[in-house]
Amino acid sequence: MRLQERDYEVILTEEEYEAYESELAYELRKGIKNNRNFPRYSHPDKEIRKFIWHKSSLFPNNFLYLGEYKDLDFGLESNKFHNIIYTAENELDIQKYIKQNKKWFIPGSIFLDYNFGHHDAYLFPEQQLGNKYAVDYMLLGKNSDGYSIVLVEFEKANTEYLITTANTESESVRKGLTQIQDWKRWIDSNRDYFLRNIGLLQQGIDIPVYRIYYYLVVSRREFMNQTALDVRSQSMYEKINTKIVTFDRLVDNIKKLGERPAW
Repeated sequence: MRLQERDYEVILTEEEYEAYESELAYELRKGIKNNRNFPRYSHPDKEIRKFIWHKSSLFPNNFLYLGEYKDLDFGLESNKFHNIIYTAENELDIQKYIKQNKKWFIPGSIFLDYNFGHHDAYLFPEQQLGNKYAVDYMLLGKNSDGYSIVLVEFEKANTEYLITTANTESESVRKGLTQIQDWKRWIDSNRDYFLRNIGLLQQGIDIPVYRIYYYLVVSRREFMNQTALDVRSQSMYEKINTKIVTFDRLVDNIKKLGERPAW
């Protein structure tokens, strides 16, 4: 599933072609290069700049270009999403809000909880894991160590984290954790197949299992008492490479995007 209506694999105009060729030529120049001289920074047309950013990336139709959101009021967007998570009946309502309005910066804000994505960032909604599983979002990000992956599961926001009478996770939390355990087992047995299927191995990118992370978004802070916080911390301790956050974390992350030049 591509993020934009436009197919960024395709060059549509002569001006796009010339700008992209200039980008490639400048990339091949010897010696020290000033980043600001690349057409993706210097071209006077912002749509051409946007095109070059996408076209030059590994996955043009799934590239998360933070620059295209720079005119947004992220404080306002954070408040809007806060309202959504407090009125949504289930996770499908939240997904509908993101996907129909193409607010890809919302799942993209998950990058703020990791130390990768600032060199390169991609988002793949509804990513398949073979024929058996599908994750809500797959994030692919790069830092100086290379690429890492985050597999994301959304569950209900309007739910208690714990069944208070038993101090055990609620149905939505258990469902999300079970889903992640299923993904982990599948990845452990099919990592090479998966990386080839999404087109990484063909480009010489091999992501080890310890750089594949899992991210569950469920419940809200108002449902988190100290016991719930302790149970959540224990779950993250026991489940390697797994983060469990409430939807309020994404509300906070969206607000922070306005202060950042990159993911």
